[in-house]
Amino acid sequence: MLLSENDLVKLLGIERHAIQALVSLGKIPYKGIMAAGSDSIRFCRDDINMWLKAGLNLEMDDAYLEKYRESLLAEFPEAMNAISEFGKKFYRRSPKRYYLIKEPSKKIDFVYYVKYLDKGKLVPSRWSSGTNDEEAAAAWAVENRERLLAEYYTKKAKRPADLYKILEKYYEADSPFLIADAKRGRVLGEKKRKIDDMFIKKRFIPFLKKSNVKIVEDIDTALLARFQNYLLLTVKPQSVNAYLASVKMIFRHFITTGYVKYNPCAGLPPIKVKDIKATGCYELDKVKGIFNEQWKNRRHYLLILLIYTTGMRNSEINRIQTSDIIEICGEKFIDISKSKTPNGERVVPLHPFVYNAIVDNYGKEADYIFPQKSDSFERLCARANLSLAERTGYTLEMLKKENIVFYSGRHFWKTLMSREGLGDDIEEVFMGHKVSGDIAKRYNRKDKWGSEKLAEKAREVFAVLDRCLFAQSSENSQ
Repeated sequence: MLLSENDLVKLLGIERHAIQALVSLGKIPYKGIMAAGSDSIRFCRDDINMWLKAGLNLEMDDAYLEKYRESLLAEFPEAMNAISEFGKKFYRRSPKRYYLIKEPSKKIDFVYYVKYLDKGKLVPSRWSSGTNDEEAAAAWAVENRERLLAEYYTKKAKRPADLYKILEKYYEADSPFLIADAKRGRVLGEKKRKIDDMFIKKRFIPFLKKSNVKIVEDIDTALLARFQNYLLLTVKPQSVNAYLASVKMIFRHFITTGYVKYNPCAGLPPIKVKDIKATGCYELDKVKGIFNEQWKNRRHYLLILLIYTTGMRNSEINRIQTSDIIEICGEKFIDISKSKTPNGERVVPLHPFVYNAIVDNYGKEADYIFPQKSDSFERLCARANLSLAERTGYTLEMLKKENIVFYSGRHFWKTLMSREGLGDDIEEVFMGHKVSGDIAKRYNRKDKWGSEKLAEKAREVFAVLDRCLFAQSSENSQ
């Protein structure tokens, strides 16, 4: 699969202009230029890997431009001088989004005060930098911008309209409130931010307006409890608790900025979530050797094979592309670059038996292995689970009684690895759980020693699968 310019922008974290400059300077390998238009250059993933592996030499870029400029000055001195003089007429200093103003001070002669520009408008308030050093004052202005503006907008909101303006703005992209919160250690992922933004605008604000809330002091614990009951009409208890966390975050901000002295969320008990029946899984002997047999439906076979040998989540299996299969120190892995949690972004060992099964059915150049929308994919997983039940002699009643579902394959993998003594390291590194600092250090996939460790652990996993899953069971051997 070829990569586009936009793909490389995300991959390398640089602008398209930089990508195009690398191409024009012969710095980066590319396959070719497509038809005229945006995003027209294509790159090969393997070539990019080799390019990065070989080491980069980008230091000559500035020297290249400077030599080119010197040659132009030598060949066209008059024209270059005319262009320079013409350009000076259009020179403008880049906007700083703040102004420094000198104000007299009894202690240090004078102090620089800061006034900020926000969205093209001058914020009425001003702040003392506490110094008469212009460079230090400028640094202070940049460093404290988001915090000061967040505090300013919060404290000035005394009218009902201002309360709703804060609520509307709080979870928006580049919100000064979130930036100020992040500096206090409350970091919100982009996916969660969007969910919270939608919830506040579509559910919380309409409820407050319907409840005739005028000022922030009208929001008390009793009102929020009624809001919980209102949500329970259409939302599961665990989701209600997750949504209310976004409201609690706002009130924590109100407390720290002095906008309110009482947090109504503090006395709000969460909705009790009913005990959820634990997901069951098969005994080892039920599935041992089952992948050595022929299955009628190959998609069902591959789905069950993948979850029982990798411990991946359903959604992760749904997104697998053959281009995600990488090699580290001679062993195959699936590179999971997107997951439900940051810890889920990892590599997963792919047993040679499983890799060959994928290649035999799809080839090395295939795109998505299971190109299904999420709802239809879940139905496919459910049918695959029934296929496995048929082979193990389980009825629908038995599946329901033991709560064995497709996702049980992930539980099976975890139980198997723990039983075989591979321990928490395996679960944390390969299952996408939260990874402790020591484990992250040992298995840092970016350095050579970490890669070797990953491959070593993968071989331990493969040995367990060979011994416990791919070997014939006592039932099958009879």
